[in-house]
Amino acid sequence: MGLFGILPGVAAHAQTTSSNPIIPGDHPDPTIIRVGSTYWTASTSGDWAPEFPLFHSSDLHHWTASGAIFPEPPAWAGGSFWAPELVNDRGHILVYYVGRKRGGPLCVGVSTAPRPDGPYTDRGPLVCQSDGSLDPAMTRDEQGRPFLIWKEDGNSIGKPTPIWAQPLTDDLIHLTGIPTQLIVNDRSTWEGGVVEAPYILRRGKYFYLFYAGNACCGTACRYAEGVARAEHLLGPWTKDPANPIIRPNANWKCPGHGTAVETPSGQDYFIYHAYPAAGTVYLGRESVLDRIAWSSDGWPIINGGAGPSGGGADASTKQPAFTDNFSKPRLDAGWQWPVRRIPQWQLSHGSLTLEPSGDSTPVFIARSLVAPIYTAVAGVRDAGGLGVIGGSHNQIVLNRQGDHLELWELRDQGRQVLWKSEIPSSAAVWFRSASAGLSNTSFSYSLDHKHWIAAGPVLSVTELLPWDQGLRVGLVNAGASPAHFTEFSLTAGTP
Repeated sequence: MGLFGILPGVAAHAQTTSSNPIIPGDHPDPTIIRVGSTYWTASTSGDWAPEFPLFHSSDLHHWTASGAIFPEPPAWAGGSFWAPELVNDRGHILVYYVGRKRGGPLCVGVSTAPRPDGPYTDRGPLVCQSDGSLDPAMTRDEQGRPFLIWKEDGNSIGKPTPIWAQPLTDDLIHLTGIPTQLIVNDRSTWEGGVVEAPYILRRGKYFYLFYAGNACCGTACRYAEGVARAEHLLGPWTKDPANPIIRPNANWKCPGHGTAVETPSGQDYFIYHAYPAAGTVYLGRESVLDRIAWSSDGWPIINGGAGPSGGGADASTKQPAFTDNFSKPRLDAGWQWPVRRIPQWQLSHGSLTLEPSGDSTPVFIARSLVAPIYTAVAGVRDAGGLGVIGGSHNQIVLNRQGDHLELWELRDQGRQVLWKSEIPSSAAVWFRSASAGLSNTSFSYSLDHKHWIAAGPVLSVTELLPWDQGLRVGLVNAGASPAHFTEFSLTAGTP
């Protein structure tokens, strides 16, 4: 079975979650809380805005987008918005999160809110170690004193990665006292050079420290989830001899980085992320959920040690289609754009207008892919483009400017035209992007929304991928005049 062989003797604890992924597409490092009968989850947004997409649910399986924690980014941070950790502590709502300090390292920040859906008031960074501070969590010790838990990013400089605990002030937004190391990576067979993503659950006489180990991201990822326990928050901690308790399987790769939540009936669930094997890294790390069972000797067991439940080759093909005819007064919550490059747009009479950037940089809004085999269609008037997007400098776009079409690729080295053509004067043209195998895409256009003409060759999208995120598809304005879009759709499967 390889590095993470299935655990013997635990199959009786297995249970399934047929709805995995619960949040499809690129939603890594998920966090979860329950307030009353409603569950709330948020996830890493990286260098995409709005920061930390937010969803809510009444049953843990059906989720509705609720905007984002930060409609605009906190002023102190320039990017790398990672690992939000929602907290409902005695009725106080907070989010601890990671951002990269302008001109400095990764830091742990904190914001407070009257409700899980905000508005959030940022309180600034709490800790900024020179090698980076990330993956925050909050808990209380056996005497009820609040603590911040986080990882020091030693692996960024070739050193171990300690998990720290340090007391918080009563308002939960300042550190006090001194830090204490809880665990460090020392199980080379599976932890590798990293332990991170701590989350602490108290049950009975033990504190349980859930944590992830090894390489999180990309085609060479080796991530998995472990657990340790202690009778006192500051230790000593004992790692579960069955680690890792969540392993890869045939349907999911590199699972880890999660948070637990208790239902009103007293059941514990664990939300975490994993790459779908069917979509590999192109979809990013999706949010999945499984129930926590408990062994007779008091250790947590998740899906019988068999890795994430559900999924499979047909799971992504069942994802619902998304269609936007731009008839709502606000842009749909699933659209994203680069951090600190908020596009200017208008919605009017079933049309979206994207204003130009003013500095020749393409302006775009994008959506996460939710299936490895997909079809995206956009209606364009006068000017505008449809693109497969890895980031601000990694795009392939089919673009219209008047009666001219161009297929071009944007990289750090600049823009390269791959194909071009003229079209008859037309009020509208439709662009289509369709995956042709997991790592390729093709573009086409239509003047009547029925008959499609190939626009250039089949292209590889492998080089577009960021190391830690999935691909997106979106609407682009790469010109000097406004771009107008009449519709957008994203569906699983080929046309």
